[in-house]
Amino acid sequence: MSLGDIIMAVPIKMPRAARMELVTLGENIRVARLRRKLTAEIVAQRAGTTRQTIAKIESGNPAVKIGTYVAVLQALGLLKGWGDIDDPVGEQMALDDLPQRARLKNG
Repeated sequence: MSLGDIIMAVPIKMPRAARMELVTLGENIRVARLRRKLTAEIVAQRAGTTRQTIAKIESGNPAVKIGTYVAVLQALGLLKGWGDIDDPVGEQMALDDLPQRARLKNG
C-alpha cells in the first residue's frame, strides 16, 4: 500500500451541507455528461484523468482535487462562469467599513 493509498483511505471530515453540495455537483456533472452522450472514458481522456476518477467526481467524492473537477467541467464545456462567486454579504461588510463621510482638512 502506497502513501497515496493511505491518504485516500482517510475519511475527509467536512460539514454535511458542504458534502451534500459535492454530491449535487457530481450528479449534475453526470447528467451533463450523459446529455452530451459522452462516456466516462471519453471525458476522462479529455480531462487528463481516469475513468475511476470520473466515477469519484460523479459520486461527490471530496478527496478528488479541485483542479480535476475544473478539468472535467472544461471537458464538458461547462467551465465558463464556474468560478464567479457572488458575495453580497462580503460586499455589504466592505461597504459598512467605509467611512460615513469624508472631512476636508483646513490648512
